Amino acid sequence: MKSEPDAAPFLSADSTGTVAAPASRPARPRGARLVLRADGGPAIGLGHVSRLLALAEILRADFVELLFVARASAALEELLQLAGLPLRMLPALAPAAEADWLRRHVLRATDVMVLDGYTFDFGYQRALRDLVHRLVCLDDLHAFPFAADVVLNPAGGVVAADYELRQPGARLLAGPAFAPLRAAFQSPEPLPANTPAVAGEAEAPADSAVVLLCLGGADPQQRAPQLAGQLLALPAPAVRELHVVVGAAYAGWEALREWAAAQPRLRLHRALPAAELAALMRRCGSAILSPSTVSYEYCATGGGLLFTFPTADNQHDLDHFLRGAGLALPASSAANVLTAAEAPQLAIQLRAAQRRRFDGQAPTRLRQAFAAVQLPRPAFQLRAVQAADSDLLLTWTNDPAVRHASFSPDPVSRATHEAWLRARLMDPQALLLLAEDDVTRAPLGLIRFQLADEAATLSYQLAPEWRGQGLAALLLRAGTEAVTTHFAGLRRLRGHVRADNLASVRAFERAGFWEELASGAPDRRDGPAGSLTFVWIV
Repeated sequence: MKSEPDAAPFLSADSTGTVAAPASRPARPRGARLVLRADGGPAIGLGHVSRLLALAEILRADFVELLFVARASAALEELLQLAGLPLRMLPALAPAAEADWLRRHVLRATDVMVLDGYTFDFGYQRALRDLVHRLVCLDDLHAFPFAADVVLNPAGGVVAADYELRQPGARLLAGPAFAPLRAAFQSPEPLPANTPAVAGEAEAPADSAVVLLCLGGADPQQRAPQLAGQLLALPAPAVRELHVVVGAAYAGWEALREWAAAQPRLRLHRALPAAELAALMRRCGSAILSPSTVSYEYCATGGGLLFTFPTADNQHDLDHFLRGAGLALPASSAANVLTAAEAPQLAIQLRAAQRRRFDGQAPTRLRQAFAAVQLPRPAFQLRAVQAADSDLLLTWTNDPAVRHASFSPDPVSRATHEAWLRARLMDPQALLLLAEDDVTRAPLGLIRFQLADEAATLSYQLAPEWRGQGLAALLLRAGTEAVTTHFAGLRRLRGHVRADNLASVRAFERAGFWEELASGAPDRRDGPAGSLTFVWIV
């Protein structure tokens, strides 16, 4: 793109390659409130609550207020108190009556509401959808239609065709890339995508004879003692230490503690804070876990020999993904694997696969997604730019406001423009998209991308008659969706903005982009002088 001075009103057109994860400052708190709805206790466990607490930790800076709504439970209240989240107690009501109670006592039209639970079916969602600005559902069953704007399923291998999404424009966010995990479980050094399955000595996990066992905080069926007994029956070299973790909602704590006291190789833990649990996971080279958030936490902290033991129907998708993707083995194979001479090598293979999947960027992707979902739905379509659009694009390029906001203020000649456009239309690494109004088909803007390695630099512009209407953020969001579909393997988008162009800065923030701050890395390539760089993590 350097053959033509920048044709966009806000961004430079020079391309850059992949860079390290951006040091970024939090977006300004938005006007919306985040309302989280889940239940938890000894009967159903605290998995739904824990996921929403992780999500709240990630999104806290992006909302003016956070509120948790749930039925009374001592264990739940303790968790929320530790997290510093306000709780609104919900009376025991039928779903229809509960929705009406929420309407009268809690919800506002500007709220973003998140549901996580088995009972929030289509009827319940539909009753709430028109009461809030946006509705998000965390789900792992896809057992009924959804009225939500966003469905989040952390299991990999799930696609939109698995769901019946009835809300216009609804999106599915699926896989570890969008898994809400607390900061303590984010690995600081994920492996690059092309790392071989068998890594070097530096990638070896902890001792596989130090084993972690956790079947969820509540373990409603109390299967942990049975599995612990089977593991302790193995020879000591295979299981030198066994760490059993239960949560505050575990109902058989006293009996478990009494039994554990007689087991010299067993260490029992209850309701560990996130930092302590993460530290314990890093010590354990093997783990037998329910295929739930705790398995993802283990993978994200560094991982090792992971065996999954399903304890609930809603764990099917995640269990299938973990095993199918080579991240875990069935718990039924634990005895054979742990006593085999090949156990250390197998641990290295699983750990490498786990670290490739958990790249530490899920919090950024979730913040991007929650920022983008708050935008109105665009009333335009994108189509590929054609040679016949040349005159229109040249007129936009030489508009005085465009040249004033550009990094290259000089007018662009027709010959330069036409040569540039021909080159871009023939370049497989370039994507130029024109936005057209849904009703009139009038052209309203251009967004363009130039790919280099796994990153793309973008620039955009709006037609003069369409400026000042809040369309820039919508164009950025629509273009982002299009380019991530067009270029397989794309990992990052970047755009350079003049620091004094406050309208464009705000557009990037509204669309969910992050400002990249100076990292001090010697190979960091800055944008033009006087610019800010905004980043989108794919």
